[in-house]
Amino acid sequence: MTSPHAEVDREAAVQQRKKAHIDICLHKNVEPHKGLTSIWNKYALPYKALPEVDLRKIDPSCEFLGKRISFPFFVSSMTGGEAHGRVINENLAKACEAERIPFGLGSMRIVNRYASAAHTFAVKEFCPSVPMLANIGLVQLNYGFGPKEVNNIINSVKADGLCIHLNHTQEVCQPEGDTNFEGLIDKLRNLMPHIKVPVIVKGVGHGIDYEAMVAIKACGVKYVDVSGCGGTSWAWIEGRRQSYEVEAENIGYIFRDIGVPTDVCLQEGARLAVHDDFHLIAGGGIRSGMDVAKTLMMGAEYATAAMPFLAAALESPEAVSKVIQRMRREFLVSMFTCGARNVSELRRMKVIELGHL
Repeated sequence: MTSPHAEVDREAAVQQRKKAHIDICLHKNVEPHKGLTSIWNKYALPYKALPEVDLRKIDPSCEFLGKRISFPFFVSSMTGGEAHGRVINENLAKACEAERIPFGLGSMRIVNRYASAAHTFAVKEFCPSVPMLANIGLVQLNYGFGPKEVNNIINSVKADGLCIHLNHTQEVCQPEGDTNFEGLIDKLRNLMPHIKVPVIVKGVGHGIDYEAMVAIKACGVKYVDVSGCGGTSWAWIEGRRQSYEVEAENIGYIFRDIGVPTDVCLQEGARLAVHDDFHLIAGGGIRSGMDVAKTLMMGAEYATAAMPFLAAALESPEAVSKVIQRMRREFLVSMFTCGARNVSELRRMKVIELGHL
């Protein structure tokens, strides 16, 4: 039997790890391609010299999980479970409600073990009219989680949907990581009938390959956030938590850019999304509204990002709103330059591939 003191120490260690993740993202480079040309610079918008549209009449809005949102974008999962997590999630909720876009909570496995952590995620009261997504790791199905535990997480925050993240590369680079990823496809398939909210299976900056997407789709999942290489690397974040005299011996550094680039994920996933009820979300290196527009032309229905919002989310809802407004304006101007009157017209267009970097 675990002593109360040991449980307190374990909870404190989890909170400290989450705080370290935030500090590392804020103060250290965790984007392997940062400073290099963005992967989206390989593509250009199909520019129209005579767009034949009135900017004031362009409609960038669309539906997501049955709710109208201001443009096809949402703020991806960040954190929770400690004091900074509450500040971040509350500021995100308020800003996303004001700007009419969805957002995701960070990994919530801590909620089932430590009830005191629940308040850091419980921010639905601040975003009643936009979708808010709960979040767990798929690997937790091998560590005591089942339908009861997953639904408890969803219900505890009144979530509108559930993100299930795939993060074996992060976990193996984390000293405390859970690394038994055996048999998870069958467990996901068996879990799905018990979850009554929409489920999004998402990567964590290392992408989702075509074979995995086929398996995920066969389990009954209708949404996949590819979260490919091109932005934040969670392997590298975990590597940054460790100290090595020689950086090249740090497993997180070695595997910092392993995975599938976001654009490749979309190209492969688009084959599955053509005729069926299967929806692609583009995460991984999205830094502007123009990036969002390009991903929609490559088969995505929505795009997502977290890193551009982290510092703002620690500051205020107004700071988060400014970032959202900037990206939405860039998306609207992208539509204008292409002559797209609405999101459906934009998605029927094709990006121009300029060549490899």
